[in-house]
Amino acid sequence: MLYLLKLEWIKLNKLLSFRIFTLFYFVLLPAILLTGKRLDELPPPLVTNEVFFIFPTVWEYLGYVGNWLCFFFFGFLSIIIVTTEYSYRTMRQNIITGLSRRQYFMGKVYFILAMSLLATAYYVLCALLIGYFSTASVYWHKVWQNANYIPRYFLMCFGYMSFGLMLGFLVKRTGIALFLYLAYIMFLEMILRWGVHLQLFENRSMHFYPMNAVEDLVPLPFTQMADQFLSRYGFRLFLSPAEAAVTVITYSLIFILLAYYMVRRADL
Repeated sequence: MLYLLKLEWIKLNKLLSFRIFTLFYFVLLPAILLTGKRLDELPPPLVTNEVFFIFPTVWEYLGYVGNWLCFFFFGFLSIIIVTTEYSYRTMRQNIITGLSRRQYFMGKVYFILAMSLLATAYYVLCALLIGYFSTASVYWHKVWQNANYIPRYFLMCFGYMSFGLMLGFLVKRTGIALFLYLAYIMFLEMILRWGVHLQLFENRSMHFYPMNAVEDLVPLPFTQMADQFLSRYGFRLFLSPAEAAVTVITYSLIFILLAYYMVRRADL
Protein backbone atom coordinates (compact mmCIF):
# COMPACT_ATOMS: atom_id res chain seq x y z
CA MET A 1 0.00 0.00 0.00
CA LEU A 2 2.71 2.48 1.00
CA TYR A 3 4.71 1.59 -2.10
CA LEU A 4 1.73 2.28 -4.36
CA LEU A 5 0.97 5.54 -2.55
CA LYS A 6 4.59 6.58 -3.00
CA LEU A 7 4.34 5.94 -6.73
CA GLU A 8 1.19 8.06 -6.92
CA TRP A 9 2.86 10.84 -4.97
CA ILE A 10 5.87 10.85 -7.31
CA LYS A 11 3.55 11.21 -10.31
CA LEU A 12 1.25 13.81 -8.76
CA ASN A 13 3.70 15.95 -6.82
CA LYS A 14 4.69 17.82 -9.96
CA LEU A 15 1.16 18.05 -11.37
CA LEU A 16 0.10 21.70 -11.27
CA SER A 17 -3.62 20.94 -10.94
CA PHE A 18 -2.93 18.76 -7.89
CA ARG A 19 -1.07 21.61 -6.18
CA ILE A 20 -3.69 24.20 -7.08
CA PHE A 21 -6.71 22.14 -6.01
CA THR A 22 -5.21 21.08 -2.69
CA LEU A 23 -4.00 24.62 -1.95
CA PHE A 24 -7.43 26.08 -2.74
CA TYR A 25 -9.09 23.55 -0.46
CA PHE A 26 -6.77 24.28 2.47
CA VAL A 27 -7.14 28.05 2.09
CA LEU A 28 -10.83 28.29 1.24
CA LEU A 29 -12.26 25.85 3.80
CA PRO A 30 -11.73 28.16 6.81
CA ALA A 31 -11.71 31.37 4.76
CA ILE A 32 -15.21 30.97 3.32
CA LEU A 33 -16.71 30.20 6.71
CA LEU A 34 -14.92 33.12 8.36
CA THR A 35 -16.39 35.55 5.83
CA GLY A 36 -19.63 34.93 7.70
CA LYS A 37 -18.32 37.29 10.38
CA ARG A 38 -19.03 40.13 7.96
CA LEU A 39 -22.69 39.19 7.57
CA ASP A 40 -24.92 41.43 9.68
CA GLU A 41 -28.35 40.50 8.33
CA LEU A 42 -29.22 36.85 7.90
CA PRO A 43 -32.31 35.20 6.40
CA PRO A 44 -34.71 33.33 8.71
CA PRO A 45 -34.46 31.02 10.59
CA LEU A 46 -30.93 32.29 11.34
CA VAL A 47 -30.80 35.01 13.99
CA THR A 48 -27.07 35.61 14.41
CA ASN A 49 -23.92 34.69 12.53
CA GLU A 50 -22.44 33.20 15.71
CA VAL A 51 -23.96 29.84 14.81
CA PHE A 52 -21.42 29.53 11.99
CA PHE A 53 -18.47 29.46 14.38
CA ILE A 54 -19.48 28.18 17.82
CA PHE A 55 -19.71 24.62 19.10
CA PRO A 56 -21.53 22.44 18.21
CA THR A 57 -22.94 24.05 15.03
CA VAL A 58 -19.51 24.85 13.55
CA TRP A 59 -19.30 21.19 12.50
CA GLU A 60 -22.43 21.59 10.38
CA TYR A 61 -21.65 24.89 8.64
CA LEU A 62 -17.98 24.15 8.04
CA GLY A 63 -19.01 20.74 6.71
CA TYR A 64 -21.38 22.35 4.23
CA VAL A 65 -18.58 24.63 2.98
CA GLY A 66 -16.40 21.55 2.61
CA ASN A 67 -19.18 19.81 0.70
CA TRP A 68 -18.90 22.35 -2.12
CA LEU A 69 -15.10 22.41 -2.05
CA CYS A 70 -14.80 18.62 -2.19
CA PHE A 71 -17.34 18.53 -5.00
CA PHE A 72 -15.24 20.88 -7.11
CA PHE A 73 -11.60 20.35 -6.18
CA PHE A 74 -11.39 16.70 -5.15
CA GLY A 75 -13.97 15.49 -7.64
CA PHE A 76 -12.03 17.23 -10.40
CA LEU A 77 -8.74 15.91 -9.04
CA SER A 78 -9.91 12.29 -9.05
CA ILE A 79 -10.74 12.66 -12.75
CA ILE A 80 -7.48 14.37 -13.64
CA ILE A 81 -5.25 11.79 -11.93
CA VAL A 82 -6.75 9.19 -14.29
CA THR A 83 -7.11 11.09 -17.56
CA THR A 84 -3.58 12.49 -17.43
CA GLU A 85 -2.32 8.90 -17.23
CA TYR A 86 -3.97 8.23 -20.58
CA SER A 87 -2.76 11.53 -22.06
CA TYR A 88 0.89 10.93 -21.08
CA ARG A 89 0.68 7.13 -21.49
CA THR A 90 2.06 6.62 -17.98
CA MET A 91 -0.52 3.89 -17.30
CA ARG A 92 0.97 1.82 -20.11
CA GLN A 93 4.50 2.57 -18.90
CA ASN A 94 3.69 1.55 -15.30
CA ILE A 95 2.23 -1.79 -16.39
CA ILE A 96 5.03 -2.53 -18.84
CA THR A 97 7.65 -1.83 -16.18
CA GLY A 98 6.23 -4.25 -13.64
CA LEU A 99 2.94 -3.17 -12.08
CA SER A 100 -0.04 -5.43 -12.56
CA ARG A 101 -3.30 -3.81 -13.59
CA ARG A 102 -4.66 -4.53 -10.14
CA GLN A 103 -1.70 -2.82 -8.45
CA TYR A 104 -2.02 0.17 -10.75
CA PHE A 105 -5.72 0.48 -9.98
CA MET A 106 -5.28 0.01 -6.24
CA GLY A 107 -2.77 2.86 -6.25
CA LYS A 108 -5.59 5.14 -7.43
CA VAL A 109 -8.00 3.80 -4.80
CA TYR A 110 -5.42 4.24 -2.04
CA PHE A 111 -4.83 7.78 -3.25
CA ILE A 112 -8.48 8.84 -3.06
CA LEU A 113 -8.73 7.18 0.36
CA ALA A 114 -5.66 9.11 1.54
CA MET A 115 -6.99 12.40 0.14
CA SER A 116 -10.36 11.83 1.80
CA LEU A 117 -8.64 11.15 5.13
CA LEU A 118 -6.42 14.21 4.75
CA ALA A 119 -9.37 16.44 3.84
CA THR A 120 -11.33 15.13 6.83
CA ALA A 121 -8.43 15.62 9.24
CA TYR A 122 -8.08 19.23 8.08
CA TYR A 123 -11.83 19.74 8.47
CA VAL A 124 -11.61 18.48 12.06
CA LEU A 125 -8.65 20.74 12.80
CA CYS A 126 -10.40 23.83 11.37
CA ALA A 127 -13.65 23.07 13.21
CA LEU A 128 -11.85 22.64 16.53
CA LEU A 129 -9.79 25.82 16.15
CA ILE A 130 -12.64 28.01 14.90
CA GLY A 131 -15.01 26.66 17.54
CA TYR A 132 -12.49 27.02 20.36
CA PHE A 133 -11.71 30.67 19.61
CA SER A 134 -15.35 31.60 18.89
CA THR A 135 -17.23 29.87 21.71
CA ALA A 136 -17.49 31.84 24.93
CA SER A 137 -17.65 28.80 27.22
CA VAL A 138 -16.16 25.62 25.83
CA TYR A 139 -17.60 22.41 27.25
CA TRP A 140 -16.36 18.99 26.24
CA HIS A 141 -19.83 17.59 25.50
CA LYS A 142 -20.62 20.62 23.31
CA VAL A 143 -17.36 20.31 21.37
CA TRP A 144 -18.11 16.73 20.32
CA GLN A 145 -21.90 16.91 20.17
CA ASN A 146 -21.90 16.87 16.36
CA ALA A 147 -18.79 14.73 15.95
CA ASN A 148 -20.80 12.30 13.81
CA TYR A 149 -20.11 14.80 11.02
CA ILE A 150 -16.51 13.54 10.92
CA PRO A 151 -17.17 10.09 9.36
CA ARG A 152 -19.95 11.62 7.27
CA TYR A 153 -17.48 14.17 5.90
CA PHE A 154 -15.03 11.41 5.02
CA LEU A 155 -17.70 9.45 3.16
CA MET A 156 -18.75 12.61 1.34
CA CYS A 157 -15.19 13.18 0.06
CA PHE A 158 -14.81 9.55 -0.90
CA GLY A 159 -18.19 9.52 -2.66
CA TYR A 160 -17.28 12.46 -4.89
CA MET A 161 -13.83 11.05 -5.64
CA SER A 162 -14.98 7.50 -6.40
CA PHE A 163 -17.54 8.90 -8.87
CA GLY A 164 -14.84 11.04 -10.50
CA LEU A 165 -12.47 8.07 -10.63
CA MET A 166 -15.05 5.98 -12.45
CA LEU A 167 -15.75 8.76 -14.96
CA GLY A 168 -12.02 9.20 -15.58
CA PHE A 169 -11.55 5.54 -16.50
CA LEU A 170 -14.77 5.50 -18.51
CA VAL A 171 -14.17 8.61 -20.65
CA LYS A 172 -10.35 8.92 -20.59
CA ARG A 173 -10.47 12.54 -21.80
CA THR A 174 -10.16 15.27 -19.21
CA GLY A 175 -12.49 17.88 -20.71
CA ILE A 176 -15.32 15.47 -21.49
CA ALA A 177 -15.05 13.73 -18.12
CA LEU A 178 -15.15 17.04 -16.22
CA PHE A 179 -18.15 18.17 -18.26
CA LEU A 180 -20.02 14.93 -17.55
CA TYR A 181 -19.14 15.17 -13.85
CA LEU A 182 -20.56 18.68 -13.56
CA ALA A 183 -23.52 18.05 -15.83
CA TYR A 184 -24.63 14.93 -13.99
CA ILE A 185 -24.32 16.32 -10.46
CA MET A 186 -25.68 19.81 -11.11
CA PHE A 187 -28.35 19.11 -13.73
CA LEU A 188 -28.97 15.56 -14.93
CA GLU A 189 -29.52 13.88 -11.56
CA MET A 190 -31.79 16.71 -10.44
CA ILE A 191 -33.88 16.35 -13.62
CA LEU A 192 -34.06 12.57 -13.14
CA ARG A 193 -35.11 12.91 -9.50
CA TRP A 194 -37.61 15.76 -9.68
CA GLY A 195 -38.72 15.72 -13.30
CA VAL A 196 -38.93 11.98 -13.94
CA HIS A 197 -38.76 9.83 -10.80
CA LEU A 198 -41.05 11.95 -8.63
CA GLN A 199 -43.64 12.31 -11.37
CA LEU A 200 -43.73 8.56 -12.01
CA PHE A 201 -43.47 7.12 -8.51
CA GLU A 202 -43.97 9.99 -6.02
CA ASN A 203 -42.19 8.37 -3.05
CA ARG A 204 -38.98 8.91 -1.14
CA SER A 205 -37.02 6.50 -3.33
CA MET A 206 -36.23 9.66 -5.34
CA HIS A 207 -33.65 10.52 -2.66
CA PHE A 208 -31.55 7.39 -3.19
CA TYR A 209 -29.62 8.66 -6.21
CA PRO A 210 -25.83 8.57 -5.75
CA MET A 211 -24.91 12.24 -5.65
CA ASN A 212 -28.00 13.26 -3.72
CA ALA A 213 -27.00 10.75 -1.04
CA VAL A 214 -23.50 12.24 -0.98
CA GLU A 215 -24.95 15.74 -0.53
CA ASP A 216 -27.34 14.55 2.20
CA LEU A 217 -24.39 13.41 4.30
CA VAL A 218 -23.50 17.06 4.99
CA PRO A 219 -26.45 19.21 3.86
CA LEU A 220 -27.03 22.91 4.40
CA PRO A 221 -27.80 22.93 8.15
CA PHE A 222 -30.86 25.13 8.47
CA THR A 223 -32.63 23.42 5.56
CA GLN A 224 -32.81 20.31 7.73
CA MET A 225 -35.46 22.14 9.72
CA ALA A 226 -37.76 21.43 6.81
CA ASP A 227 -37.73 17.82 7.94
CA GLN A 228 -39.75 18.84 10.97
CA PHE A 229 -42.64 18.89 8.56
CA LEU A 230 -43.58 16.39 5.93
CA SER A 231 -43.51 17.79 2.43
CA ARG A 232 -46.71 17.94 0.45
CA TYR A 233 -45.75 14.59 -1.06
CA GLY A 234 -45.95 12.87 2.33
CA PHE A 235 -42.28 12.05 2.92
CA ARG A 236 -39.23 13.80 4.30
CA LEU A 237 -37.01 15.99 2.14
CA PHE A 238 -33.69 14.41 3.16
CA LEU A 239 -32.17 11.02 3.79
CA SER A 240 -31.23 10.30 7.38
CA PRO A 241 -27.45 10.25 8.04
CA ALA A 242 -27.52 6.44 8.32
CA GLU A 243 -29.46 6.04 5.07
CA ALA A 244 -27.15 8.46 3.28
CA ALA A 245 -24.04 6.68 4.61
CA VAL A 246 -25.19 3.21 3.53
CA THR A 247 -26.25 4.54 0.12
CA VAL A 248 -22.94 6.32 -0.46
CA ILE A 249 -20.89 3.28 0.58
CA THR A 250 -22.91 1.08 -1.77
CA TYR A 251 -22.58 3.42 -4.75
CA SER A 252 -18.89 4.05 -4.07
CA LEU A 253 -18.20 0.31 -4.17
CA ILE A 254 -20.14 0.07 -7.43
CA PHE A 255 -18.16 2.96 -8.95
CA ILE A 256 -14.86 1.38 -7.90
CA LEU A 257 -15.83 -2.04 -9.25
CA LEU A 258 -16.90 -0.49 -12.55
CA ALA A 259 -13.63 1.43 -12.75
CA TYR A 260 -11.65 -1.76 -12.05
CA TYR A 261 -13.58 -3.59 -14.74
CA MET A 262 -12.61 -0.86 -17.22
CA VAL A 263 -8.95 -1.08 -16.19
CA ARG A 264 -8.99 -4.84 -16.70
CA ARG A 265 -10.51 -4.40 -20.15
CA ALA A 266 -8.47 -1.35 -21.19
CA ASP A 267 -6.45 -1.52 -24.39
CA LEU A 268 -2.95 -0.34 -23.54
